[in-house]
Amino acid sequence: MTKKHKDSRNSENIELSLPINPAYVSAARLTASTIANRMKFDTDEIEDVKAAVSEGCAYLIKRASPGIHAMFKIIFTVNGVNLRIDLVSNFESLPVSDEEDMSILMIKALMDSAEITNGDDGTISLFMEKAHKEVKFG
Repeated sequence: MTKKHKDSRNSENIELSLPINPAYVSAARLTASTIANRMKFDTDEIEDVKAAVSEGCAYLIKRASPGIHAMFKIIFTVNGVNLRIDLVSNFESLPVSDEEDMSILMIKALMDSAEITNGDDGTISLFMEKAHKEVKFG
């Protein structure tokens, strides 16, 4: 289910809830691509955003217990030239060292900033942000 609403700071939030299933990562990538394209990101920036969203989804999916029927949310926040993407689990995750995780390294390389927080209840929140960099000639 996708929800869209504006808040008082002139930003737009688009929420996508997906099951813990790799088959739905393409829906997250398509949504990310559409939003980045609408923000006038160039092709390379759009590809970076799509790849980072894929890696974020993979990160959450890897940490779900096998056979779990849970959901996770992706919240896209558009504020001017900034795109913030939050991935939030609603399930207790399996423990893994974040520092050595390839998905996290990829996200940090592709995006301007990224951060992971682990909740006391075992849930994971991952945020990433990218600013559209306008190229001016002459």
